[in-house]
Order: sequence, then C-alpha cells, then structure tokens
Amino acid sequence: MNYSDQLQNLREQQLYRERVVRTSKVGRYVSINGKQLLNFNCNDYLDLSAHPALIIAATNASQKLGFGSTGSPLMSGYTSLHQELEFAMASFLGYDKAVLFSTGYMANLGIAQALLNKDDVLVEDKLNHASLIDGALIARAQLKRYSHLNYDKAEEALALKGNKNALLASDGIFSMDGDSPDLRALSVMAQTHDALLWVDDAHGVGMFGDSGRGTVEAQGLNKNNVPLLSGTFGKAFGSSGAYAVGSNEVIDTIIQKARTYKFNTSMPVATIAANLKALEIIQSESWRREKVLDLIHYYKEQVVLYDLEHCAQESDTAIQPFVLGSEEATLEKAAYLLDRGIFVSAIRPPTVAKNQCRLRFTLTAALEKEDIDLLVQCLIGNY
Repeated sequence: MNYSDQLQNLREQQLYRERVVRTSKVGRYVSINGKQLLNFNCNDYLDLSAHPALIIAATNASQKLGFGSTGSPLMSGYTSLHQELEFAMASFLGYDKAVLFSTGYMANLGIAQALLNKDDVLVEDKLNHASLIDGALIARAQLKRYSHLNYDKAEEALALKGNKNALLASDGIFSMDGDSPDLRALSVMAQTHDALLWVDDAHGVGMFGDSGRGTVEAQGLNKNNVPLLSGTFGKAFGSSGAYAVGSNEVIDTIIQKARTYKFNTSMPVATIAANLKALEIIQSESWRREKVLDLIHYYKEQVVLYDLEHCAQESDTAIQPFVLGSEEATLEKAAYLLDRGIFVSAIRPPTVAKNQCRLRFTLTAALEKEDIDLLVQCLIGNY
C-alpha cells in the first residue's frame, strides 16, 4: 500500500492535519508553538483543567494510592476512589448505577458491543459522534442512520426493526453544530417501538440544566425518559475519562460484557480524584456555567449586530460553528485569526460534510466579553 500517495492526496485536498504543540496550561490564553494566543479552541467549558483544587486532589490521591491503577477494573484497577466516583455520578445524574471508562470513545464502543449483537439494530442520527457510529460496527449490529433531527425517518427505521432488539442513540449536544435533539420526542418513539434510548451527553453534563445535570435536565426529563446516558469527564469537568449511567440491570450488563471495560486498564487514581473534585465544584459554583451562558448570549448578539448570520450557525451552547464552506476559505480564515492572536481550528472533512468546512469557536468560563469583541472584529476584517 502506497502511504506516500495517500498522504500527498490529503495535502492536495487541503485535508492534511498538522498537530500543534501546547506549552502552557489551558485558560483564557494558551501557548501554542511558542506563541501566546487567545483560546477559542478547547472543551474546558468551566475552566477547571488547571484549577488548583483538582491538581491538589490528584496529587494527594497519587500519594495515597499510587499513580497508575495497575490493572483492569475486574482485576486490581478498581479502587475505593473509583467506586466513590461511580456512586457520586449516579447520584448526581439521578440514575441507579454508574460505570467508568478510560475515554468517551471506549465507553461508547463498549456500551454498543455489550448491549447489541449481529441480530440487533442501532438507529442513530447521522451527525452522531464517530464513537456512536463505530459502536454499531464493533457490535456488528445493523446500523440505520436517519438524517439530522429527522424524527419521521428515525421512527421509520424503528418501525422496520420487527422483533429485533434495538437501541435508539443520539448525541445530547452535537459536537460540530452545537444543537440538541428533542429528547422527549425520541423517548416517546423509543418506548412506542420497544427500543432503549441512549444519549451521549458529553457536551451537556456540567454545562446545562438548573443543577448542571445536562441536556436531560435542561429538557425537563429524567431516567424514565432517557434510560441510558453516557458522557465524558474531558469537557466540562476539565479532566479525562468517561462514564455510563442507567438501571442496575443495564449497567451490570455493560460491566460483564463490554470488552473496552474488561480488557483495559482503569483510569489512574489521580484522574479519578480530579473528577470527584470537579464534580464538587460543578455542584457548588454555578456561576461558572452562568458565565458561559452569558457569553453565549453576548456572542449571538454580536453576530446579529455585525450581520454575521450567513456564517454563524444557530446554537445555544458553548459550541459556536462559523461555516465557511470550502477547505481553502476555512484554512485562510483560521490563519488570519492566528496572525491576530486567536487560536481556533479549521474543521474539515471527514469531521464535517463536504462544503460544510468551518471554524468551531468554543466559549468557556475563562473568556471575557472583550475577547468576543476582538473575535468579532477580526471576523468582519476590522482588525
């Protein structure tokens, strides 16, 4: 296989990815390739990744239990801290039981593989995260994808499942568009067709709802409407790792059958301790998410004021897409912003569809309104 030709083809199509080197903590500003930049390019929504309390908690846990977990959770890798975090997440989100995974990607692969087989069906929104789509592939289940937020098509797919077991899966907040599904509609649909509704709320938990419990809470729902919820500690928690919450029966099945759980080393205890501390802060410092919501509102006001609606896609979340269409236009705009001290990535296929290339601004509690002012002035070419 000629890898050189493949790489050259990516370069010619302007789809080749270049990694950047970060040499600082993440916050309002970040050092990238030795240059200090205003940071619109991270998922640390509540500005917790460098919080001293998380670092102290991680350090103390390492001193007590060592750094590495030393094994899979079914061997030596399940500590009292892992158990405490599971109890805490189940209680916080209002579910019976929780299970932890090393990453969000591994969580979604493991959940699908544990709950489905080749005779089952997984019905998904076409804009679901890649981990949900790949979950169907690893489970060898029949994958049926419906066009984005098209509930008629989703119901058609469920109606055709016959007597087969089915999961209906959706992102809680779509990672490139920043919009959300109508979870009540999906819940009714799943119950009507005897399917299990599974929502991955990676970008919602910690950020939305009166208590920060995510999209489910924000839409006035609970475990009876959304019986299976997964998410990550890598966004609002400012850390890493992932979880799933659900009924005792569903979570026990995942623990017993998920290969990405059984055959993988557990998260380090330092990470677990940081996640516990982040959860404590999320519950006690609501001003963080309130600040982000205020910044979202302010950004949307500026978009209207400066007539940027033709590019700025509607979103009520911390994810604000700025669609430019072509790879060339998107790369040029990202470079223009970089020259003016703003860090943001050019999002291109296969992450988004052809001609849907965009900049993806993320608004975090580390930012201020004056930062949005600078960004908008750069977007209109006034700086």
